[in-house]
Amino acid sequence: MENERVPVELDPKLALGLLGHAEFGRVAFVADGVPTIRPLNHVVLDGRIIVYTQHTSALGRAVRHQADLKVAYQADEIEPHSRLGWSVLVKGTAVDISRDPHADQIGLQVQTWMKYPVDMVIAIEPQEVTGLRLTIGN
Repeated sequence: MENERVPVELDPKLALGLLGHAEFGRVAFVADGVPTIRPLNHVVLDGRIIVYTQHTSALGRAVRHQADLKVAYQADEIEPHSRLGWSVLVKGTAVDISRDPHADQIGLQVQTWMKYPVDMVIAIEPQEVTGLRLTIGN
């Protein structure tokens, strides 16, 4: 009998650490009354998820129009052949930190793949961090 994949819950600190090694994730939020999901590059700094985007993007507009925008941020690394890996979900609030004295330096740490100029640094403040690791069970 083939070994089965077993989901194992991750400690929140470990889950946030794994998120810090992910190349990109997905942010979910409500924009203009419609559920919206966007892929984004990020870094994890001091327990916050930092993204760098345009103030005219859907996320940028939503953050500007609603203080402490509720968001979910998800990233994963699943090996396609073995289907083993991990998935992390963060629920929290997104805030514009572009006026922070160090915002430019913080934003430059995010290796965005977009070609357009980015001008808004957003921090996602985690309120709940959960994660699963898919492993082989016996």
